[in-house]
Amino acid sequence: MQVKIDGKKVSFKEGETILQITKRIGLEIPTLCYHPDLKPEGRCRICLVEVNGKLMTSCDTLAVDGMEIFTKIERVRKARKLNGELLLSGSTEDAEVEITKVLKELGIEESRFSAKGKLACRRIPLERDSRKCVLCGRCVQVCSKVQGIENIDFAGRGICTQVITPYNVPMISTPCTFCGQCALYCPTTALRERALNEKLVHALEDLNEMIKRKKFFVVQTAPSVRASLGEMIGMPPGTLVTGKMVAALKKMGFDRVFDTDFGADLTIMEEANEFLERLKKKKNLPLITSCCPAWIIFAEQHYPELFKHISSCKSPQQMFGAVVKNYYARKIGKDPKDIFVVSIMPCVAKKFEAQRPEMRSTGVPDVDIVLTTREIARMLKIKGIDLAGLKDEEFDDPLGRSTGGGVIFGATGGVMEAALRVAYEELTGKILKKLEFHQVRGLEGIRSTEIEIGKQKIKVAIIHSLKNVREFIDSGQWKKFHFIEIMACPGGCIGGGGQPRPTTNEIRKKRIEALYRQDKNLPIRVSSHNPAIKQVYSEFFKKPLSKKAEELLHTKYRKRKPSYF
Repeated sequence: MQVKIDGKKVSFKEGETILQITKRIGLEIPTLCYHPDLKPEGRCRICLVEVNGKLMTSCDTLAVDGMEIFTKIERVRKARKLNGELLLSGSTEDAEVEITKVLKELGIEESRFSAKGKLACRRIPLERDSRKCVLCGRCVQVCSKVQGIENIDFAGRGICTQVITPYNVPMISTPCTFCGQCALYCPTTALRERALNEKLVHALEDLNEMIKRKKFFVVQTAPSVRASLGEMIGMPPGTLVTGKMVAALKKMGFDRVFDTDFGADLTIMEEANEFLERLKKKKNLPLITSCCPAWIIFAEQHYPELFKHISSCKSPQQMFGAVVKNYYARKIGKDPKDIFVVSIMPCVAKKFEAQRPEMRSTGVPDVDIVLTTREIARMLKIKGIDLAGLKDEEFDDPLGRSTGGGVIFGATGGVMEAALRVAYEELTGKILKKLEFHQVRGLEGIRSTEIEIGKQKIKVAIIHSLKNVREFIDSGQWKKFHFIEIMACPGGCIGGGGQPRPTTNEIRKKRIEALYRQDKNLPIRVSSHNPAIKQVYSEFFKKPLSKKAEELLHTKYRKRKPSYF
């Protein structure tokens, strides 16, 4: 079967859209509402082409044998530009926003048409601004079809159409889990994380205020950020920028640059031992991981009956904060109130998690500010720091030391694999030689396997994206396993709501490959072998699940209902 595109005959397969064909042959057509991971709906009409004399959207029009298609004629260009102007609203100078690139391609600098009114909702951790909304529907699709939350939808008709929450209430009062996927998929930042990067810039630059408050600035960086931050300055997806990131943060003015991977190693020590204790007693199995704050909110809203199965371990971010403001504060002779902990995370829900009342081990927040990957990139730009041009530097000791087990936390299946590495040695008393558990890797939304450790057969399951989580739990499948890892975002943290745009399945794969590559190249790959972890237990916690560990590294959950119910 063939179509004619701009005068040239092109073969195609049944079921291909015009856009898929043009992409395959290297012919660029501008798109906005289209995203390769979502069902095309042809809402924005930026991808118009002429088909047999009629203007049609290329993203959702299936090719038919004998079609004659024009992609560059004047009629098409004018129609695309008109639609672009009708969509244009709010500011478009931000280079990371997809609509900026599209409008430049269409030759649009300003619109002849007035912008829509603003829908004020500046609440942590997500913000909405209807002036920037182009009604592309990406956020609606990802919230309903990928996450299964259905927290936002279209309301009104014609020029009154808006994307709003149920009853148009603030996000904080809805069933939103703050996974941030809506913000990740939004091409215009009509939905975005509540930005805190400017606040931190001012804090770091105000030396008089720093001296007055005697603040000591500490920063921690999540495992997945090192595999995605480079994309914000044009590097290929999956480029590891670990050393350059550390150098940039030191140049920015932080007193200590530490690694959340240390917190991940600590989490594994607690969680693996929690699992082994339950396995021994055959009580409250399966154990379900608790590292993902969006999953925890989801469980609090919909599955409080699972609380006894969910690990009591805090997330690596919060464990790290508790260690800094207790163990490390004593070590350097600082009052916890004088230590300011900043987290750089791929996640929007981490902003919510840091503010939870139970995350205040010393009477002040264990983590003071959470920035997304996108925010720290903006901060580097504000400070004029050239990430690509910096020489690699090392994390500071001791909380900058980590293992491969901590690194792979950023990928779906990574928490499970890191825990299995420790559990194997604890159960068998032998040093694990083959460190990879390839059975738990992959991007399937729900996957399971059986791992033989000594005489034990451990049934494990790995689930990512909340729609899959709901299906897995509602079906009752969860009851037949010993250990379950759950991540709210597709791909795990590497696909988090605070990651660079665009994020597609192909990009997720490349980021995951980068994390496993770093894991393989590290000298220590099992969390229990980390000398800094051994040190913190020896000097402070004594052993996993000790009274001190339970007090600082573990937490409880509560039933949560949106306030409009």
